Amino acid sequence: MGRYRVISGGSVGSSGDDLRPRVARAMLWTALALLFCIRAFDAVRRGADAEALALAAASYPPLVLLLARRFRPGVRHALLAALTALALAPFALVGTAWGWLPWTIGAGVLVALPPRTAWPSLGAVLVGTAVVGALAGEPVGTWAWRPLALATDALIVFSLHTLGGLVADLHATRDGLARIETSRERLRLDAELRRTVGADLRSIAGRLAAAAGAAPEEARADVRAATETARRTLAEVRSIAGRAPEARRPPPPVRSPGFVRAILVAVVLVQTARTAVNFFFVADGDPRWSYLLVPLLALAVALLSARPSRGRLAVVGLLLIPVAWPGSYAAGALAMISDLWGLFVGAALAWVRPPRSWLIAAAVLALQVVLSVTPPPASSIPDIAAGLLSTVILAWLFYSLSRLGDLVVLLGRARHELAAAAVAAERARIGRDLHDVLGFGLSAVALRGELALRLLDRDPARAAGELAALVPVLDRAHAELDSITGDRVRLDPRREVDAAVEVLTAAGIDVRAEVAAGPLPDGTGTAVAAVLRECVTNILRHSRARICAIAVTGADGGVRLRVVNDGADGPPRAPGAGGTGLASLAARAGGRLSAGPRPGGGFEVVAEFRSDPPGLGGDADGVDPVAGAELAGR
Repeated sequence: MGRYRVISGGSVGSSGDDLRPRVARAMLWTALALLFCIRAFDAVRRGADAEALALAAASYPPLVLLLARRFRPGVRHALLAALTALALAPFALVGTAWGWLPWTIGAGVLVALPPRTAWPSLGAVLVGTAVVGALAGEPVGTWAWRPLALATDALIVFSLHTLGGLVADLHATRDGLARIETSRERLRLDAELRRTVGADLRSIAGRLAAAAGAAPEEARADVRAATETARRTLAEVRSIAGRAPEARRPPPPVRSPGFVRAILVAVVLVQTARTAVNFFFVADGDPRWSYLLVPLLALAVALLSARPSRGRLAVVGLLLIPVAWPGSYAAGALAMISDLWGLFVGAALAWVRPPRSWLIAAAVLALQVVLSVTPPPASSIPDIAAGLLSTVILAWLFYSLSRLGDLVVLLGRARHELAAAAVAAERARIGRDLHDVLGFGLSAVALRGELALRLLDRDPARAAGELAALVPVLDRAHAELDSITGDRVRLDPRREVDAAVEVLTAAGIDVRAEVAAGPLPDGTGTAVAAVLRECVTNILRHSRARICAIAVTGADGGVRLRVVNDGADGPPRAPGAGGTGLASLAARAGGRLSAGPRPGGGFEVVAEFRSDPPGLGGDADGVDPVAGAELAGR
């Protein structure tokens, strides 16, 4: 119904309760129950007996089946045929003395047939209903009213059924868009990383390969270029990992689907036409009142079809209520304007927050009872009940369509927000994995490249050995880069300990290492290896250590990593400080970490992980599995 702030029936949000399909289904079944009741009351007040009522209800079960499940076309057509036969059967048994209204056929046609067939078929049903009434000798007001009532009931059932199905479909596929967008983002980032980081790794490998067989000066230039490229790439990787997430674009404005607007306008127009028919043909209204009635109805239609507004609602109330009562004292036919009160009540429920909306609805229903008994003659109890039910069903339709329209829009918005959150989380995951996986290798290239530069003149053989040792490091970096966007990274703690010993030894640090833990699950082993990589990187960057001890041991059904050095490391970054520090790694993998200076000097890091770490289900940011889960795949 246009752009507006949602106020229908309390706050409508993207919470699970509001978006559950059962809300939409409950609205449909409530409307169906109200229609059954109003048709039963209508038949009773027309003098139908128990047999006629049972025959009139015979077509309800096939309609309920059509609404309850999604059948194959053949089954739907068979149910529609059975429904039609049962709806027409009473003619052969009790004639037209049962207040017949084949609205179930109209609803079944719209539900069971495709749109290109359903709408022409509904038109044929409406025309046939009017023709049968006219041929049966019914008054104009009766046979003209019947197709309008049929159209209203059919539109009520069809619209609520369609919107309920749309809500169910959107709810069932709410994660589908997130998966699609996440896959697209992975492909995009994979191509970007191959183009940037991958190109740098290839450049480093090419420079080192060229240095292996070149003259000293050329080799020195190649190694220096490779080392500078490694440091620049490492800085770029850290920048990507620490980059703040992109600001989310504001959600789109709430707009009810065009389908909702079309159905509401159609129901308002049909109900207005019914009011006019009742005024001129049923109540024998004075034609001179048309000068008041036509502009009033046209304005009411425009206001009820326009953008929701409490001011417009107040104008609609002033137009419709006083004219019917006490206006009916001036002309009894003006009481027919009360046929539109249901739309006014529905608009109040949709546009005004409770409890004010409930007070308005209660006041209008109470006034309708008053209108039924004053001015005289008073209506019968069945007539009063039928009038109240007619108002309630119209109010329920208006409110339900508005409410479901909001739910469809907000559920669609929630799908996009989930997709945006998933894409942002995927970017953050890849950035963190990029740092955690490649940071160590690039640091090793930079360190050992500098060492090779110093050895080129005084110990060419050892320099060549250092350069050769970088070949498997670069090969691993290439393989890990390829796996980051595909969630296939697996890090082996034993191999990482060996690599750490090798790199730290190359830096002139005396290393003692111990691995006394048994085989670990992929997630736990990867988390331990990632923390060890970060520890070694920090030692190389921030300390002047000369001695380092590394121990991986089993502890209370888990694993414990302890890294001690005699230097002075900086404190680990907090989990919320960018997401790439030691504390963040441990928190994201569901582990515990302590780090700090030792009383006798030096620095100690202790990280503990369970063999089945609970933290693999979510990270410190609360958006996605990370660290061990990220690096080990999900």
